[in-house]
Amino acid sequence: PTTRVCHGYAAITVKDPQEYTQHRPDGFVKDSKRWVIFPKFSYQNHGKIEERNTLLRTELSGFPYNRILRGEDDCTCRKGVAAGGISFAYAQEALENHGMTRLLKVATPFPFPEKLAVEFLTGLDEVLCLEELDPVIEEALTFIAGKYHLPVRICGKLSGHTAAAGENNRDLVLNYLSEFLGWELPEREKTELPPLPVRPPVLCAGCPHRASFYAVKQAMKGKKSVFCGDIGCYTLGNAMPLDMVDTCLCMGAGVNIAQGIGKVEPDTACFAFVGDSTFFASALTGVVNAVYNQANMTLIVLDNSTTAMTGHQPHPGTGRTAMGEFVEKLNIEQILRGIGLQVVETVDPLDLKESVECVKRVSEQPGVKAIIFRSPCIAIVKPKARCCVEASECIGCKKCIRELGCPALTMEDGKAKIETALCTGCGLCAQICPTDAIRGGAEHA
Repeated sequence: PTTRVCHGYAAITVKDPQEYTQHRPDGFVKDSKRWVIFPKFSYQNHGKIEERNTLLRTELSGFPYNRILRGEDDCTCRKGVAAGGISFAYAQEALENHGMTRLLKVATPFPFPEKLAVEFLTGLDEVLCLEELDPVIEEALTFIAGKYHLPVRICGKLSGHTAAAGENNRDLVLNYLSEFLGWELPEREKTELPPLPVRPPVLCAGCPHRASFYAVKQAMKGKKSVFCGDIGCYTLGNAMPLDMVDTCLCMGAGVNIAQGIGKVEPDTACFAFVGDSTFFASALTGVVNAVYNQANMTLIVLDNSTTAMTGHQPHPGTGRTAMGEFVEKLNIEQILRGIGLQVVETVDPLDLKESVECVKRVSEQPGVKAIIFRSPCIAIVKPKARCCVEASECIGCKKCIRELGCPALTMEDGKAKIETALCTGCGLCAQICPTDAIRGGAEHA
């Protein structure tokens, strides 16, 4: 292998440089003109970036994964297709099966392989762009066609030839191509598929967030309230029958929306729900702003001791780093008091009576106050003794099902039934049963 220096790195080029290059960092190299972006240096670096992008547009035209595929009738067919990602795979499959035309594969949408694009567009009358999300390829080809005065019509999302939103699939791409290229496709036999089971997204059976939402809902029954949510699995608190997430915009926004609504509608009890991971990632600045600007709101921290929605990654409250090292975890209560909150209480959400009383007590306090509902995610703890229904005492009122929406609860022969394979023994359903027909699970006073 040969060695060359590239932007402060010693780059070791392997036998096949088209596959990959292994870089060995040299460490931080002091260069104030590069790393201290004063206005003068910002101007100079901007020029370097634009110069580099111009070179890359040409360089990437020779990148092997940006390429033009041609059909046998390339000289006569004046329509082409440009695609990237999975849409390219769908397009290539359809064209190979029904008739190949000129096809541009775009692997590097920015900087766009301009030289290759000009070669692709030359001699064509129309081009169909197949891509997902934003019309990046369509916009780039439209610009290049105008820049080089190429009489080519560029079609895609912006022209209405493909859907402006949503994902592509094989059949959808085939339909786009058949309409664009004038293919006559044979009619397919319609297969009657069996009805799929209804599986709406819900909180897991035994999820402590369900108990937290339910406690707040019971405590604020009959009062004018707004419940601002955030990004996490607890966003599912929006689903019926809980219906406890009125807003969800982006990570950390719930705290800010809640304090804003409180300023506009002072008679509204404003709550902001945030998970322990999101609290550390994005909510702290909002809480600081709320305290400093004297907001009147209740912060609910749903502390399940993990980052449940995206794979249980560690966060500063778990006591374990991303490298697997065990360290002192950051204390949410201490952080909130350090910010300036005078009222911070911690409660187990699976203790329904205590949780409801805590919400009533804390929400009546002025200013910014916080309740930490602390109970581990069911994915990181073993289930407790599972619950069961004493059929002779069940009156079939369905309260447990109508108010909780736990997937472990069903009805059988007019009686409530608990699926033992799903039940974790949280005991929440037992605490709301009017006849005490549900037994087992966690015991709460």
